[in-house]
Amino acid sequence: MGTHYLEDRMLLKDGKNLLSLIGGGSNFVFDYPTYLEELDCSHISQIIDEWSYIIVPQENIAYPHQRVFCSKWFSNKLIRLFMKKSAIIRTMISNSDEYHFNEMFAFNNRGEIGGFNFLQKLHLDYCCDGHSLRNITDICHSVEELWISLTETSVNTDTLNKLILSQRRLKDFRLRSAVFVMEHFFGISYDLLEALMVQKETLHTVQFFCCQFSKCNSLKPLAECTNLRRLGFFNCEGLYEEKIEPLASGSLTNLQILAMAVYKGFSAKVIVNMVKNSQKNLKRISLPMATPTNHMLKVFCDMKPYSGNLIGITVCFMAGDNKSFESFLSLLDACPNLEYLCIEGGDTEGTPLDFDDDNMIVEFKKLIEVMPRTVHRLVFYNISISSVLLQIFFDNCAAKIKHLGFYECPLLIDEHVNIVTEYVKRSGGELKNLIINWCYLVSFYAINNARKVIDNVQFSDVEPQDMEFTAWLE
Repeated sequence: MGTHYLEDRMLLKDGKNLLSLIGGGSNFVFDYPTYLEELDCSHISQIIDEWSYIIVPQENIAYPHQRVFCSKWFSNKLIRLFMKKSAIIRTMISNSDEYHFNEMFAFNNRGEIGGFNFLQKLHLDYCCDGHSLRNITDICHSVEELWISLTETSVNTDTLNKLILSQRRLKDFRLRSAVFVMEHFFGISYDLLEALMVQKETLHTVQFFCCQFSKCNSLKPLAECTNLRRLGFFNCEGLYEEKIEPLASGSLTNLQILAMAVYKGFSAKVIVNMVKNSQKNLKRISLPMATPTNHMLKVFCDMKPYSGNLIGITVCFMAGDNKSFESFLSLLDACPNLEYLCIEGGDTEGTPLDFDDDNMIVEFKKLIEVMPRTVHRLVFYNISISSVLLQIFFDNCAAKIKHLGFYECPLLIDEHVNIVTEYVKRSGGELKNLIINWCYLVSFYAINNARKVIDNVQFSDVEPQDMEFTAWLE
């Protein structure tokens, strides 16, 4: 970045350079960065952004997005200083582009990041490419928790494979494509799975988000990872029966959380056998989207003998598919210990599940009747429900809901929130947590009223950028 360019970008409306507003160096008694063990770049960026409002009033901003530019630039410099001064960094989390803003990763400079030899938790989300991974591989060998969101789509995973193989005790691996368009999903190779298999003694979590498995012949290496407790495939493509069949061989008996949240290409037989093999330990499951033409009705039915220990279920239905929903309700009868329930709607076009449809109204009322009393966390994602139907739910639901979430429910309005608020008043504050995300017709007025009676109310129109969004998976 040229000096004159930077000076122009930092020049405020009153003619002052933003850099001149920063005080000179001081001799601090306590050298904080030396003792720093956790570096969360997103938090640093937020702090810098808030700081910018203190030193620069909005009327002194010279051009659109100047505050954003300056905040990112200062965040980048501060993060690099922390990295250079810190002796032992055990955790680094970067959830956007704070670190490499206008510059490349400097992981190859051992003089600046000597403390990263001790790194145990590394989250690089929305900010990672193959060049970055090559540098990290040479420096970091103690990573136990590796979450990567790749900005590339190449099926050549050599650099990622080497990073996995170079770790001494990898325990938790999660990979996501940064681009949520199927044509640009990151391609998973068989070699990558073999690299994970080398870590099978310590590996307990493997999850893939928006990945393409068309060039991967089999998932057999994952079946060798017998200590897996959490295995997930979220919106992945190419997971056909012949590829995933090894997962049902009987080796994955230690699974506690299984997510097969895919739209197509799954095998009902494999899913049921995986549930059967791990039934003693399996606690939570996220199932593929049910459609009128796929085999989810059979999955719901055949799972019942092996579902007694489940405490969490996530299901997804297309609009108007009352037959699949009815089959799901029969599964609930076999889950006496259920605590978490997430009902998602939509298809590949994102059409909401409409509970006000004539047939679905009947099924929703049945849900109220059969939902186990043990359920205390309930989430609706991309569904449509009238305020009248929501009122019926609270008037007749026997379960004591402590956590209620609405995500991307396009017709949710203030009246719905008011019904929840009144329910909390009547029930003596049983509901402790209310989350409303991406529901754009809800006003702050209704939210503020809810906050008067509900301990924790989260309200946002920003999509969460963590590596694991499924409503009940924590």
